[in-house]
Amino acid sequence: MKSKILVLLSLLACLLIVMVFALESTNQSSTPTVSEQPVELETQELNGVFVTVNGVTVTEHNDDEQVVRVDLTAENTRDSNISFLPVNLTLMDDDHYAYSHTDQVDTKGIIGGQLNSGRSVSGEIAFIVPKEDTFELVYSDHFRGGQIVFPLDLP
Repeated sequence: MKSKILVLLSLLACLLIVMVFALESTNQSSTPTVSEQPVELETQELNGVFVTVNGVTVTEHNDDEQVVRVDLTAENTRDSNISFLPVNLTLMDDDHYAYSHTDQVDTKGIIGGQLNSGRSVSGEIAFIVPKEDTFELVYSDHFRGGQIVFPLDLP
């Protein structure tokens, strides 16, 4: 029984290694153009959570799509811990279509997880969206209710 588990774990480890190398080779094969949007720091508060947009980076994904990376800082001023999760962040276009984050793109830091009272976290979140110039970053508090919206004019 133990040998079957060891074999299964070994196969799983090999599969993960192959997937990591495949992702790295895919990411290195293209050299996208990067444009950064000079962003005036904007901070908004919702239910004791302060969210700041630190910057936006746009790269080409393919002929019809682009990758929008938003650099954020979240600060918990509540007396209790919170879950600040990427699922609470969406990018919305002018036609009111919302796009969820993607894990297919390398980002700086990890934006999300448990955030203790008085703590903050910074990181990027990436979205693959159609090539457009105007989006809104929307943070929703699904448990206490409410949203804050950051208008983003892309280069």
